[in-house]
Amino acid sequence: MKADLVIRDARVVTHNGEFHGGVSIMGERISAVGKNGELPQGRRVIDAEGLALMPGVIDPHCHLGVNYPYDQDMDTETAAAARGGITTVLLYIRNLEPSYIPFYRDRRRRGEAVARIDFGFHFGIQRPEHIAEIPRIATETGVQSFKCYFGYEQENPIGIVPANDGWVYTAMTKIRSLPKGVISVHCENTEIARWIKRSIQATGRQDLGAYSESRPAFCEEETIARMIFLAELTGCPLYVVHTSVAAGPKLAAQARARGVDVTIETCPHYLVRTAYDPDLDMRAKISPPLRDAEQQEGLWEGMLAGQVGSIGSDHVPFFPKKGEDLWEEKPGIVSFPWELALLMEHGVHRRGLSLSDLVRMNSYGPARRFGLYPRKGAMVPGADADLVLVDPDRVDTVRHTGNGTCIYEGMELRGWPVMTVSRGRVVFENGEVDPDSLGHGLCVTRPD
Repeated sequence: MKADLVIRDARVVTHNGEFHGGVSIMGERISAVGKNGELPQGRRVIDAEGLALMPGVIDPHCHLGVNYPYDQDMDTETAAAARGGITTVLLYIRNLEPSYIPFYRDRRRRGEAVARIDFGFHFGIQRPEHIAEIPRIATETGVQSFKCYFGYEQENPIGIVPANDGWVYTAMTKIRSLPKGVISVHCENTEIARWIKRSIQATGRQDLGAYSESRPAFCEEETIARMIFLAELTGCPLYVVHTSVAAGPKLAAQARARGVDVTIETCPHYLVRTAYDPDLDMRAKISPPLRDAEQQEGLWEGMLAGQVGSIGSDHVPFFPKKGEDLWEEKPGIVSFPWELALLMEHGVHRRGLSLSDLVRMNSYGPARRFGLYPRKGAMVPGADADLVLVDPDRVDTVRHTGNGTCIYEGMELRGWPVMTVSRGRVVFENGEVDPDSLGHGLCVTRPD
């Protein structure tokens, strides 16, 4: 029997090695993986000509529907993700109502109507009722990942309700009982940063470095250590989002050696940009902030030492930033289309990061952490046929034409995705997203 799609003559890369061959696909699933001679005939056959074939990127950290309408973002931004070799996105999403159950049903339905790739949810704890509802949320929605936010004052530009240690501790005691439960925490010491911010604001500074200096690295380090302490105390798995400091991977590695279940996520912008790059201004404001070159080098050390378990973009398409007042500017940038190319250039080509380690951090690791493996993040028979074909030597320039703020415009990068396959469907090839892929995406967080 012929397969629906066969990709052969590829450099097949997984999280634990690589070989020369390919995969075959029947319907939405991988049917075979092996050397060229082991693969069946296909109705469509793609000769990869030695390009790298990897599991599709799982971006575990994005925010859609924050400024632009949710339905619009789920269309335009999942198309941007497909361009970047991303086949699953997980949204950190907030709801101020007492219950997440109706919210989930609405967002899942609307998302599946327009998303071009698969998606899922983490829910932000924004009021005490959300903590009490955790067991019911897990049962009725399948969502078992919850987020608490430090680093934001009560009055902040994006309306986040900040957490306190009581929220985190109590949530951990409930999440630890879930089969796939994990708590994500935005780690910055809010009160220390608030006091430092006041003194820097008083100087009248409006440069990007002033924002970074108003919430120094030790604020993040302290809160990471505190959350690890609570995770060890409660036995709750901990996911530290968007780590920007060199100490983060080391603290987590030390905790894992004691048996604590803690994962460090970092983002491409912390690995590629600093707060003192001369071409950046207040519009490059991100939370946590971009750091200096020393912190960046420390993050790379953690990456290359295997201490980082996941890479997320923290992609958020805000309205065009005003560039008027540093302290009132909304924090956030977009990264979907260039996430993989940035890591190919700055990790693989410049620093010798192996493609297998890249797959471990941008596909296998997130799938394991959030209970999607082996359906996602794996290149094995029976797994969803989520794949990206990458030309490691293709050189192209970052050009941003969509919504949100891009801080990579004009960068020349080597190593780009040339084809993206989502559940057996080619959603991106020849530089274009399939226009008929609207509504192809499915919600991966669902009740068992």
